[in-house]
Amino acid sequence: MTSEVIDGPTPGSYGGDGNPRPTAHGESAMKTLAASVLFACACVGTVPAEAPRAQAGDPATIDAVKRVAQDMGDAMIAADVPRLDRIYGDDFATVTMTGKVVTKKDLLVDFASFHDKLVWFENGPIDVQVFGNVAVSQGTVKERRSRDGKDTSGEFAWMDLLERRDGRWVVVQSAAARLAPAGASGAPPPDPAAADVIRTLEQHVGDAMVALDLDTLKEGYADDWATVRAGGSVFTREGLLDEFTSRKHRLVSFELGPMKVQVLGDVAMAQAGVTEKRIQDGKDISGAFVFMDLLEKRAGKWVIFRTLGARVT
Repeated sequence: MTSEVIDGPTPGSYGGDGNPRPTAHGESAMKTLAASVLFACACVGTVPAEAPRAQAGDPATIDAVKRVAQDMGDAMIAADVPRLDRIYGDDFATVTMTGKVVTKKDLLVDFASFHDKLVWFENGPIDVQVFGNVAVSQGTVKERRSRDGKDTSGEFAWMDLLERRDGRWVVVQSAAARLAPAGASGAPPPDPAAADVIRTLEQHVGDAMVALDLDTLKEGYADDWATVRAGGSVFTREGLLDEFTSRKHRLVSFELGPMKVQVLGDVAMAQAGVTEKRIQDGKDISGAFVFMDLLEKRAGKWVIFRTLGARVT
C-alpha cells in the first residue's frame, strides 16, 4: 500500500502527515537520512570497505516485511488506528507531492476522523531487500480511496524504508507516485533501455558530487526534489545544492553495491547499498547506507524527485 499522501493515496504502505518526534531508534535513522540523501544518487568510487549488499533471502524475514504492506492496507480499510500505530514508527515521515511533510501523528488523525478513507486495495508483486535491521520494500498498488470526500483512486508505485525495532518491522519513511493507466493517452511505451539509463544517471550524479559539478546535479535532481531531515523539516533541491556550493558538505569517494531498478512507464524506483567517505562541517560522517530513489521521466529525461535513506552500519 501507499505510505505517504500523494494528492490522494499514500505510497508503499500508506501514510500520514505532520512533524516527526524521533525515538532513540528513529533519531539515529533520521540523522543518518539528513546526510545519506545527499549521496542517494550514487555513483562508483573507491573506498576501503565493500558496499553493503542485501542479505541472502531468509524467507521468513522477507515474508514478514511483505506482510507489513498487506497489514497496513487492511488496517486502513478498517480504520484500525491502534493497528496503524504499531505499523508505523513514531518517527515516520514523508513528503507529499505538494511538498508537505506527513508524519505518523497526522496519518492516525486522518484515519481516526475518516478524513482519509481506503475502500479497497490490491497489491502487485512486492520486492524486498534486507540489510541487517533495515529493509527496503517497493511495489505497486491499485486503490479505491477518498480524501475529504474527493475520489483519489488509482494505481501507484510505492517504496517504503523499514526498521526492525523490538522484534518487529515498522515503516519509517515512504514515497510514492501515481502511474499512468495502461494504454492511456500519453502513457509511454515500455523502454527496455530505461533501467540502464537510470543506472547511468545515478552514476553521473554521484560523480558530480565528488567533482562539485553543480550543473550535473541540477540536471539529475528535479526542481521539486525533497526528503525529510531530522526534526521533520523538508530538505529540498535548493538546500542540497547549497550544501555543495558552500562546500560544507563534501563527498570524497564511495563504492556502490548492486543497484535494483524497476521501471513502470514514466515512473521508476532505484535502490542500492553504498559505502562512502564523506565530510560535513568538518566532521567525518562516513559509513554504509542503503537508499531508494523515486524517479520520473519529465520532458524526455529521467530525474530524481524523492529519496529515502538510512545507515546500515
